[in-house]
Amino acid sequence: MKAPPRPRFGEIHLYCLSLSHDESELTRFEKLLSTPEKERACLLKNDLAKNRYSAGRGVLRDILGTYLDSDPAVLQIATGDQGKPYLAGSEANLRFNLSHVDDVLILAVAAGVEVGVDIERIDTGKPVHTMARLAFSLREQEELFTLPVSQQSQAFYRCWVRKEASLKACGRGFSLPGRSFDVPVCLEKLPLQTLINCNHSFWHVQDIDVPEQYCAALAVTADGLSPSPPTIVWLVKET
Repeated sequence: MKAPPRPRFGEIHLYCLSLSHDESELTRFEKLLSTPEKERACLLKNDLAKNRYSAGRGVLRDILGTYLDSDPAVLQIATGDQGKPYLAGSEANLRFNLSHVDDVLILAVAAGVEVGVDIERIDTGKPVHTMARLAFSLREQEELFTLPVSQQSQAFYRCWVRKEASLKACGRGFSLPGRSFDVPVCLEKLPLQTLINCNHSFWHVQDIDVPEQYCAALAVTADGLSPSPPTIVWLVKET
């Protein structure tokens, strides 16, 4: 991959990629992984999950390596206390976050600002009322349950990815209760200047265009950017 220019401050590079199941490509990806990454892959429950994890981390290393003009295998990717990966050492200013479901991967890369992304498959068979009562605020539950039943599954997942992207951006994951803050519950695409308050900080949150059976969202810190939203630059959009 030709090295792209690094993102400028306030600019987010997005990638939407299909994970490869080609045997030779998977072998190459596995060779790029660090020892902790290989150990984590071995703990996964089946070969499909292992291959998707290895491909996702291999793609991540490939892309970060192109930005840094560095061998992907030697990149120092560390993990925060709540599981958020980051580049350690002198390249820590380059921030990233990734999420994948099935064979679809979303990656956000930024310079000097925290980012979070999440993608989910819309599953109309899941008990969204039960899940919403566990993870959504009272306001979100009220908004969701007043929608027509035919719209509730899609609205649930759109709210979920907005909330999860925010939690990943601030580095807390679901160690911070999802009920502790509100995000919009709506089927419509969020306005670009949507701000939410998560973990006592403000974040720009917006929806990402992904294949129809999925939904995804991006969260970016508003520190130094507010009121202007970040600029989104698509580098790769395969699906």
